[in-house]
Amino acid sequence: MASRVIILVGCSGSGKSTYARRQFPDARVVSADHYFEALAARTGRTYGEVWEPRAQGLAHRQCRERFLEALAEGHPTLVVDNTHVRAADRNPYVKAALAGGCDVEFHVLSPWRHGAPPPSPEAVDRYVGQCHARNGHEVPRAVVAAQFDQLELPSGIYRPGKPPGFLRDLPVLP
Repeated sequence: MASRVIILVGCSGSGKSTYARRQFPDARVVSADHYFEALAARTGRTYGEVWEPRAQGLAHRQCRERFLEALAEGHPTLVVDNTHVRAADRNPYVKAALAGGCDVEFHVLSPWRHGAPPPSPEAVDRYVGQCHARNGHEVPRAVVAAQFDQLELPSGIYRPGKPPGFLRDLPVLP
């Protein structure tokens, strides 16, 4: 059973995949993006050409299945690389990890933190523009803006049987 589960939280283009590669090079990484990346590779098309909203459910089901497989295989560190902007998106992973006796950490890639003053509309617009410009999957700016609007920042590191601990600030990668 894995002992540490890292759940990344952030809009498309916030740097989650880069962060996972740099910070956890030996971890097992699961992502809904893997479904579309594999489909693009099989068909010789780009991610943007194969991505479609109707397939999102399938991509996320496949990601959860791979997550549960990796938990059962006992990878010491498991990273879930999805946007997870809503708590409801994170909950199935948290519940499964805690049931397996794992520590769960949220690593938030956002310039704003839980409990901090809300950013100005101009700051949000700049941030959404940056994320849109650097996302590697051609996610439309309106979708990135909607992700930011839905963002529910987590507030702790969860350990089985213990209350949430302090969520440390993490660097935002360029």
